Parts: sequence; structure tokens; C-alpha cells
Amino acid sequence: MGTACSVERRAFLKVLTTTTATLAIGGCGGASAPASTSSSPVANLPPVWQMLPTITFTQGVATSVSIASYVSDPNGYALTIAKNNVPLPAGVTYDQANKRFFYDGVGAVGSTGGQVLTANNGQP
Repeated sequence: MGTACSVERRAFLKVLTTTTATLAIGGCGGASAPASTSSSPVANLPPVWQMLPTITFTQGVATSVSIASYVSDPNGYALTIAKNNVPLPAGVTYDQANKRFFYDGVGAVGSTGGQVLTANNGQP
């Protein structure tokens, strides 16, 4: 019996206190599972996260940032990216359906930790 690897969790979101509301996203590595070398069907590999740059939101400027391009599925399956329940700073929200963080331009500078996004391809 193999290990299911359709879910890859990465703790990567850190919000820093600065003169602007900053959403700092640390880098994430790639998949660690080797490719299948047998003649059986290809194993379901976990999603692969790319390095994420620091994303900065400026107070007074509403904006959004997509994270969709920073994670992919080696098997080509569509991914969902869920966020844990740790609150984001005031004015910042996560839109799971569109894989985007939104900043309303009004929220104060803040700092949180413990943010985790989970990429899932829905396969066993």
C-alpha cells in the first residue's frame, strides 16, 4: 500500500510590521518524491511549490496578488489551495477560489505568524 501524496503543506506566510503593510512570503522547495521507473501507472506526485518573492501591500492602495503560479501539479491535475484558519492582518483576505490575497488599502500595518497554505490535487 503506497502513501497518498496529493496534498503538500507549506508554512510560508509571514506578515511583517513596516511602514507599509507587508505580506512576506518565504520560499518553498519542490517535491521530494522520485518519478516512477516501473511500467505501472505513474504515481500521483505531490504539488510542487516554487520560490515565492516578498509581496508588499502599501497602505492606502487596494491591490491583489495571485499565488496560483507558485504551485503546480507534476501530474497535471487542477489544484485547490486552502489557507488555515490563522487570521490575516486587518484588510488582507484570501480568496481560495481565485488563489489570490486581497488588500483593501485601509487595513493597518500588522504582523501575524502561523499562516499555512495547503495545495491539493484531489487525487488519492
